[in-house]
Amino acid sequence: MGVRRVPLALCFWVLLAASCAPSRGFTGVHTQDTEVTVEARDTGVRVALLTTFSPMPAGKVLSGYADYVQTRFIDHVRIGDKNVPVRWRVMPLEQSRESECASVFRFTSDDPPLELMSIWEADDGPGPVEHHVRIINRGSGAVLIPRQTSLAFSMPVPAGAKLESWWVEKGGGTPTPVGVHRTSIASDFSLELKSGPLAATEPRDPIPFVAVRDMREGGWYAGIEFSGRVMMRLHARPPAAGQMIDADFGLGPREDLYSRVEPGGIYDTPTAFVGCFKGDMDDCGNRFRKWVASHLRPPVRDEHYPLLVNNSWGSGMAVDEKLARSMIDQSAELGLEMFHIDAGWFRAVGDWRPNPKKFPNGLRPVSEYAHQKGLKFGLWVGWTQVGSSPGFREDPRRVVSTEDTSRRDWLSESLTNGWKPGDFWGETLCLADADAERWCLDLLRSLVKENQLDMLEHDQRMIVENCPRTDHAHTSSRVDVAFRSGEAYYRIYDALRKENPNLLFEDCVNGGQMVDFGVIRRVHYISITDTYDPLSNRRAFYDASYLIPPAMCECYIAQHPGKTDANFLYMLRSGMMGWCTIMLDTTQWTPRQHDLAKRQFEVYKTKLRPLINRADLYHVSERPDGIRWDGIEYFDPQSGSGVLLAFRGKTDQPQHAFKLRGLDPNATYELSYEDAAGVPSAASGQDLTARGLAVRLAEAESSELVWFRRK
Repeated sequence: MGVRRVPLALCFWVLLAASCAPSRGFTGVHTQDTEVTVEARDTGVRVALLTTFSPMPAGKVLSGYADYVQTRFIDHVRIGDKNVPVRWRVMPLEQSRESECASVFRFTSDDPPLELMSIWEADDGPGPVEHHVRIINRGSGAVLIPRQTSLAFSMPVPAGAKLESWWVEKGGGTPTPVGVHRTSIASDFSLELKSGPLAATEPRDPIPFVAVRDMREGGWYAGIEFSGRVMMRLHARPPAAGQMIDADFGLGPREDLYSRVEPGGIYDTPTAFVGCFKGDMDDCGNRFRKWVASHLRPPVRDEHYPLLVNNSWGSGMAVDEKLARSMIDQSAELGLEMFHIDAGWFRAVGDWRPNPKKFPNGLRPVSEYAHQKGLKFGLWVGWTQVGSSPGFREDPRRVVSTEDTSRRDWLSESLTNGWKPGDFWGETLCLADADAERWCLDLLRSLVKENQLDMLEHDQRMIVENCPRTDHAHTSSRVDVAFRSGEAYYRIYDALRKENPNLLFEDCVNGGQMVDFGVIRRVHYISITDTYDPLSNRRAFYDASYLIPPAMCECYIAQHPGKTDANFLYMLRSGMMGWCTIMLDTTQWTPRQHDLAKRQFEVYKTKLRPLINRADLYHVSERPDGIRWDGIEYFDPQSGSGVLLAFRGKTDQPQHAFKLRGLDPNATYELSYEDAAGVPSAASGQDLTARGLAVRLAEAESSELVWFRRK
């Protein structure tokens, strides 16, 4: 990653002259899409210029008013039981730290002795500019820091603009009928979105990203890279106040939020980002996802990414060594690439030793057998969950139990008499306890090494929000509990990734309950829903793929009622648009279905996966409802090739025309059909985008893959 300072343009100095508050310096950073110029003041920093940047089409200034809000710095800290005022002094720009990775404003406070840095980062490629605030306690005693906003700014409303806000739900549990939220912005517009570490059922949490789009030409977006409790606020000022939208991103809600910082300690706010885009939300997403894949997602070292996976949960908790070996054989024969043992392998929740009745030889022989068959081996672990196993007396390194009185202070809640864990969930550890954090890291290190894991899946709640303990790193604020336990969760996975650079990580967390840009920094793919029927898979993918690289969007394929070959392919393809994991008993397939699946998996590996990894993605239909037709298009401008994944719901209409996107209107494209639903033909890019690509399917709940390539 490289960051380049942007020369200060003449128009910028005009803005400076118009500013009524004393300025202490300016700096600028840009990506290929977004240019941000920042002004430092003693009370905070403000975005003085936000605009599109080359090679995007000619942009326009989106900010630059003298009366906009700024990212204000904390004005007090709490020492003991007293609030002590903080008066910041910005250091001269030449004394502020800069490196090839960041532009930094530095601020100091003499009494109390604190240092603050406003850090702005920009990647060389497309995408947004990032910002976070770092506060260092230079004193000899602990201080309590109130909520520090990660990023606040104001954006003017262009004259005559028709604006809408746009955000996407997490797909946790079951995708709702809405998924994607679009709201017209009027003079009284106000929006407050909250995202937490376990998505709320109602109202549904957002993926922490929100956009404001001018329906004519593009707009801007912003978000937060954190898995704890965060909030995003947009508020329109009345017309008399200058047609402005004020934005605030950071931890939240505010609820008496204080974080303790020890002497010499560092407090980093969650990183926020802001960017510009031209076009619609597909145009925005096609550039934003490239930034997510190159800048946030951990490095991918497997040439077969995203992999085809067989998960044992199709048999529930019944998995044992015999069944695992049989599934490995089936996986290898079908051409799958990883076998994944889900819950059911362990002795009890919190007792993370193999069940000797199911795996008398442990998991290592199963892992070795998978490797002999040319498969990778993955394992489910709910490693923050505590049960009531007495096994802690035999092996405290692998067992954490409520019966162990020496570790009860690790728990986030006091348990009632008679409490019992579930089959694969229990009480959650508070990772803000340093001993609990170390134990979890040591447990995972041993599981990875001893079982030769290629992939580690975590499930159940990772980050707690309620904890009454006063000897943990957090304060009594629920927001700070989630903040400090979230930081510990990140440290654990960052350490594991550093020690095991080839290890893949899956985020499940109850199936799409923790989907955010903080966890994306730690995992290679995410289970985006916990409901596995074709419609739920397509809905969850439709939503998440706006913002998350499709290779990271995992859908589980479960057995779905259907009598025909077309119904069977409809089931498979509804989960094959991104990361594909089957979760069913393949021995129940007929020989015909077995052959069909084997062919689809080969198509996925040879033709679909390259497009999933590198192509642009377009939502060429309304969101799936199970009735109408729906479709997703991939198109790679470099190779000129693409595919339409078309699905017919229960509608009586046997034909539908999909208007493709991204094609060269002057080029001719050759068309071919995977299932021979149409004859090979050719059409111009102009016709395919204006009139559309017609797909005809005789059966309800059927599908087709239409391939196209530029001649």
